[in-house]
Amino acid sequence: MRAWVIKNERYVFFIAVLTGLLMVVFFYRVGVSQEAVVRAGVGSDLLAGLVEGRQGLIGSLKWPPLPTLLVLPFVRIPGLGGSGLAFPVLNAILSAFMLTLLNTWWKGFGIPRVVRYPLLALFQLSPPVIGAVLTGSSVTVMLLMLTAGAYFLLHWLRTLDVRSLAYLGVLGGLSVVTRYQTFLLVILTAVLIVVRIRRRREPAFRTGTVLAFLIPGIYTVALWFIANWLIMADPAFFLRGLSTRARIAAEVTELDVEWYLYMVPVLLVLIPHTFTRENVRRGRARKTVSLGLVVIVLVAAVAWPYVTEFVLSEFHASYFGRHHERLRQVDEIVTHLERQPEAKVFVSGYTGYHFVARTRNRDQFIHLMNLDPREIERRAHGQPLFFLVPRPKGLNRWEDVNLQAPWLFDGYMKHVLADGELRMTFVLEKEWPDWHLIEVIRAERPGP
Repeated sequence: MRAWVIKNERYVFFIAVLTGLLMVVFFYRVGVSQEAVVRAGVGSDLLAGLVEGRQGLIGSLKWPPLPTLLVLPFVRIPGLGGSGLAFPVLNAILSAFMLTLLNTWWKGFGIPRVVRYPLLALFQLSPPVIGAVLTGSSVTVMLLMLTAGAYFLLHWLRTLDVRSLAYLGVLGGLSVVTRYQTFLLVILTAVLIVVRIRRRREPAFRTGTVLAFLIPGIYTVALWFIANWLIMADPAFFLRGLSTRARIAAEVTELDVEWYLYMVPVLLVLIPHTFTRENVRRGRARKTVSLGLVVIVLVAAVAWPYVTEFVLSEFHASYFGRHHERLRQVDEIVTHLERQPEAKVFVSGYTGYHFVARTRNRDQFIHLMNLDPREIERRAHGQPLFFLVPRPKGLNRWEDVNLQAPWLFDGYMKHVLADGELRMTFVLEKEWPDWHLIEVIRAERPGP
C-alpha cells in the first residue's frame, strides 16, 4: 500500500487536498462574495440563452469573461448555481490542482516532504488565499495562472525553450481575461524577454521570440473586442467606464491591487530553482543559504496576511467578511421591498444579480443590463415603479445606470429621464449607504 501511494503521490495528493477544501467550502459557511453570485447569475442567463447572459459575459472590463466561462459547468448543479457556491467549488478544484503542480515541481527538484507540505499548507491557508476559495473570487484563477506563468518564465530564462515561451504567452492572454490588472505584468514580462534576448545576433530569433509570446495574448484580447462588436455592435463597449478623463482618473484613484498576491507565485516557483544542478555544483553551503533566503522571504510574505487578519484586524478588513456589509444592505433592502409586493423594482446590470438571487419574489424585480426606460415600462405593467440605484463608486460606477445617468444617485430631483414620449421624474423613497431607492413618477410627454 505504501509503495502504491508513493508511486501515485500526485493523484493521492490532489484527491486529499480537494476533499479537504470541498469539506471546508460546504461546512464552513462564510457567505459567498458578490463576484460568486454575479458569475453564477450571468452563467445561468448565458445557458438559458438570455441577452443578459451574453452581455454580462463580455460587457465590462471589471467583469472579465474567463471566470464566468469556467463556472458554467457548475451553475446547473442543484444547490450550487442559485446559492453562489458554484464559484467556491470551482476554486477548490483549481486550488487543489495548483498545489498538486507545486508539490510535483518541488518533488522533482528533491525538496523533502517535511519542507514541501508545511510551506504549501501555510500558503493555502493564508487568509487571502483560502478566503478567495471560500467566498468565491477570481483571485484563485489568477493565482493558478501566475504560478504556472512564473514557472514557465523562469524555465525559459534558463533554457530559451520555445514551448515554455508559448505556454507563457497563452497564460498571459488568459490572465488578462481573468483580471485585467495583469496586463501590466504581461508588459513587464515582454520587457524582460526583450532584455534577455537583446544580445542574440539573429534578428529573426529576436522577432520570433517576442511574437511567440505576444500573439496568444493579443489573440485572446482581440476575441474580447470581437465579441463586443458582434453582440453589442461596439468593439469597445466593455471599456465604457474609461470613456472620459474623469472616469479614468477615478479608476486610477480607486485602483486597489493586492501586490502580495501577484508576488507570492514567483516566490513559490523560486524555491525549487535553488535546487538546480548549477546550485548543487556551487556547494552545499551556498545552496543552503540560497534556499534559506527564499524560504524566509516566502514565509514572511505568506505570514503577513495572518498578522493583518488576526492581530491588526482593527486596521484591515477581514478577507472573509469584506462583503458582509454589502450583503447586510442587500438583505435589508429585500426585506423592505417585500412589504410592497405590488411594486416593481428596476435593478441594473451586475449588481442586480445579488437581489435576484436573495429575494423570494423574483417577479418583483425588473433586471436588465442596460438602462432602457421603454423596456422597463413595458415590464412594469403599469404597477408602481422604483429604481434601485447603486452609489457610483468602484464596481458600481461601471453599471449601465450610472454610465448613462450618472446624476441619478444624487441629482435625481434635478433631471428628467426621457425616451420618446415617455418621461420619468424621481422622488427618493428610502436610502442606504450604498443604495438609493427612488420612486418613479411617469408621465407622457405632451404633444405639440
